[in-house]
Amino acid sequence: MAGAIISSAQDHEAVYYNPAALAFAERPTFAIGFQRADFFLELNGEESPGLGAPALFFGFGVPLPFGGFLEDRLTLGLGFVLPQTSILIADVPAPGQPSFLLVENRAQTVSLQGGLGLRIADSVSIGVGFLALAELIGDISVAPNDEGRLGSRVRDQVIADYSPVLGVLVHPTDWLSVAATYHGESSAAFELPITAELGSGFSIPIPRLDLVGTAQYDPRQASAEVSVTSGGLRIAAGATWKQWSGYGNPIVYTAVPDTLPTELCPQKVAGAAEGQVGCVQPAPDFSDTVVPRLGAEWVLQAGAFEIIPRAGLAWEPSPVPDQDADQNYLDNDRLILAAGIGVRYDDISIRVAGQWQHLFERTEVKNASLLADTDTNVGFPEITHGGEVFFWGIELGLELEADR
Repeated sequence: MAGAIISSAQDHEAVYYNPAALAFAERPTFAIGFQRADFFLELNGEESPGLGAPALFFGFGVPLPFGGFLEDRLTLGLGFVLPQTSILIADVPAPGQPSFLLVENRAQTVSLQGGLGLRIADSVSIGVGFLALAELIGDISVAPNDEGRLGSRVRDQVIADYSPVLGVLVHPTDWLSVAATYHGESSAAFELPITAELGSGFSIPIPRLDLVGTAQYDPRQASAEVSVTSGGLRIAAGATWKQWSGYGNPIVYTAVPDTLPTELCPQKVAGAAEGQVGCVQPAPDFSDTVVPRLGAEWVLQAGAFEIIPRAGLAWEPSPVPDQDADQNYLDNDRLILAAGIGVRYDDISIRVAGQWQHLFERTEVKNASLLADTDTNVGFPEITHGGEVFFWGIELGLELEADR
């Protein structure tokens, strides 16, 4: 439904979309599935290779067996997304290299989601949860060993970055639902400083190289949605505000030679090591966006089977400004079309879905007066980009007997 689901989410999907919806669960549920996204991006008319994003996911919702006021009112949900190729991929090019910054770095890190939904009245619920993304910290050092030969030591550690998820869901009538959610800023960062001590036989000092940046970033966002139900047809409409203005550069530019032209390093970092100039890149100056969404689902009965076709569309405007200077952060306005179908028999359900994202072609025209060097900027004099993203997923769900 292209994300138009915060007023109708069910089971484990509510953990991310709206944890308040967990509170209306009547029985424990479990689901497992597989999803994949593939990127067909173009740069100046040629294919821009991108990593696919296959992932296994599973989740469950469990009504908690409390008594008193909490009886049949509190539900716990958990969800996991496990990329099939790694725990975390940080595929971030050097500053100035063209990259589809916001599209390609999605779904390349392990995520854990949890939530609690509380029904505070028959038609009102609230929810709280979290989203945790994998981050990587550590260091790499190169130095001679006891025999005088060069060796390296790599230390890395995977940690988690947590962000809050809040939601509210109201059913003022049988045919009307109103929902609102808030997602905090979340990021999957990496930090791997590299130091080299080559010993007395190599007298030239080697500055430390700091590999510091962000592999995946989700901005702070707030959503509101209204859905109307008539018979078996539900239509949902909503919008999401995304605070992309809080996004910094994806990689920190901290180690450059003293010979770097002043134009490329207008601001130096205090305390830079000898032989090293710490530069502060210009801010990417992203703008906040509003994403409108529209979705529909239709519940049909076919004997003992329940069949639910779904469809949705969304418009995702790009937050990236014109890339007319040294930076080459590529992004496009996107039209998102989605469709799927669910089939339910007794306590078992199977759902499949597909999504097509069209990146409208965009041309960045460089302003020579803003470039430090027109010969070294790969985007000069202009760069044209666009493409498509295809996504599909399949899920098996089970509804279990409550144990009270």
